[in-house]
Amino acid sequence: MAPTAYGIVLTGGSSRRMGLDKATLEVGGVALARRVADALAGAVALAVEVGTGVTGLPCVVEDPAGSGPLAAVVAGWEELVRRTGEKQPAVVLACDLPALTPGLVTWLVQRPGSRSVVPFVEGLAQPLCARWSVADLEKARAQLAAGERSLRRIFGSETELVADDELERQVGRGLTQDVDTPDDLARFALAPPPAGDDWIGLGRAPLPAGAAARWATLPRCGAVVTFAGTVRDHAEGRDGVDELAYEAYEGPAFSRMAAVVARARARWPSIVRVAVLHRLGHLTVGETAVVVVVSSPHRHDAFAAGGYVIDAVKETVPIWKYERWRDGEDWGTGAQPVRSV
Repeated sequence: MAPTAYGIVLTGGSSRRMGLDKATLEVGGVALARRVADALAGAVALAVEVGTGVTGLPCVVEDPAGSGPLAAVVAGWEELVRRTGEKQPAVVLACDLPALTPGLVTWLVQRPGSRSVVPFVEGLAQPLCARWSVADLEKARAQLAAGERSLRRIFGSETELVADDELERQVGRGLTQDVDTPDDLARFALAPPPAGDDWIGLGRAPLPAGAAARWATLPRCGAVVTFAGTVRDHAEGRDGVDELAYEAYEGPAFSRMAAVVARARARWPSIVRVAVLHRLGHLTVGETAVVVVVSSPHRHDAFAAGGYVIDAVKETVPIWKYERWRDGEDWGTGAQPVRSV
């Protein structure tokens, strides 16, 4: 089925609280704006950027530049209509959505009916991660011409507001979270520690395996061993697995991961740097769920320690896997009680 909606990515915000352009900040080694643009690929008929030209999409600027998100949405939609000669709904996305997935975009596009579809998360509507109907896009243009600058009056009683629990059940949890502050960015973007030789992290964005390997590469280390565990398309008795969801008790999980690394250092004192990174949330086939990197002067200890760390993480860290496959969904097979380190 051909896509029946457009896409609009907004990158022109001032980012005053961040102190720099949010669109260019990286999560999982990819700029935020580029991640959002990639999530639109294949799900919409055509997408444009309104802002600074960082996504690789066709780009326009609202007039005057910097006049706010309502003006940006209108500028984007007018450009799409100019290019195609047709009016279609549009998925409108801010550039600072690090947990956004193609699945959420596709779900917005395919939601039945012609109304706007707006996630309603923690008591707040999310108009910059939503599908706007043609009627509401026309309303936005009229309100902008009348001097309105706020998004608040666009959506009325006819709007479909999708509550947290339904959104989680349909496409996953936390996908509409944005990055407004440096603390927000730190929560999503697993970054190397400012000091020390242990990098331990849990996050809902793609894991930076390449960055972890570079961090572990030091002049005194002749061996850097990297293990990446990816989502496969089957499990025991379950063919056609297409999605996993990882959940954890994050505090205890972090502590157990640190204990695993400490035990590895005690057994192989020559190892230098160790990274243990685990993904949480929804993943599709081929995505990386866990990364372990170990560096040392010699390969034997790096291989042995790396193998121990991944095995111990799977056996001792309270992280659980929920699988969806061709014929059903349930917790992962082969589950076992979490043992002590």
